[in-house]
Amino acid sequence: MSSASIAGFYAEELVWFLTLFLFGLIVGSFLNVCIYRLPRGKSIVAPPSFCPHCGEFIGWYDNIPLLSYLLLGGKCRACKVHISLRYPLVESLTGLLFGFFFYEFVLREGKPLSVYIAYVALASALIVSSFVDLEFYLIPDEITVWGTVLGPIYSLLFPTLHYSANSLRGLALSGNERIDAVVASLLGILVGGGLILFTALFGSIVFRKEVMGMGDVKLMAMVGGVVGWKLSVIIYFLAPFFALALAIPLLGLEKERKLPYAPFLSIATLVVMSFQRPFVEFFDSRTFILSEVVKGLF
Repeated sequence: MSSASIAGFYAEELVWFLTLFLFGLIVGSFLNVCIYRLPRGKSIVAPPSFCPHCGEFIGWYDNIPLLSYLLLGGKCRACKVHISLRYPLVESLTGLLFGFFFYEFVLREGKPLSVYIAYVALASALIVSSFVDLEFYLIPDEITVWGTVLGPIYSLLFPTLHYSANSLRGLALSGNERIDAVVASLLGILVGGGLILFTALFGSIVFRKEVMGMGDVKLMAMVGGVVGWKLSVIIYFLAPFFALALAIPLLGLEKERKLPYAPFLSIATLVVMSFQRPFVEFFDSRTFILSEVVKGLF
């Protein structure tokens, strides 16, 4: 391949990344609406965007994702009150995930758009759930319950989501790709939600208080429906490491602080989704060794 062809290839990738990044900024702006309104029981459709401090409606020119925040200096045009950093953070994070997932899974790995759509939809749901949980210590059922219901339905329509013809994330049981994909999604829901439910019940018995809410159970059930049972197990064991890394400094400053778990589950999910092949290969190698040990014992 000539240097001109290589340059053209990377230029095309960059254009796709920037296009999806910009689209992700727009989606992130909508996610901010969901984060603010869902826990307050407000409609996410109407009324139009308004300042949460003074109630003034925000014009389209002040509602351009990321750019308006920078031009306004992070303040409301009407009341001059500082706008939360959450708004540009959510928009930027969503844009980066939309761009990165397209580059990684569609351009590099050649996965179909149906897989990309499922991944960015799950990432969006995790962003909303995490930021709501950080502020209100709850996870909206509108996100997790509907997300869990849609997982098997989407898997039926787009079975490539679970690679049901091989051992990457799914199961090849019936020989029918769609049925196997639905089974893989349902098993992911049971394993993902079941592991967190077991932890919650076990923790409540040991510590005699609630250590994990049902919102976390529903969140992991939703995740499992998309990523399958293997990645759900990996996410379950990886999330505590993120929790410890981020919680210890915070608890040192404020010992009575209550820390929500959804953000750590979300971080683990996004990391595992992004680098799923080495994670699954590691998982498969360890389960193979374990199976050989069990066979040796009997």
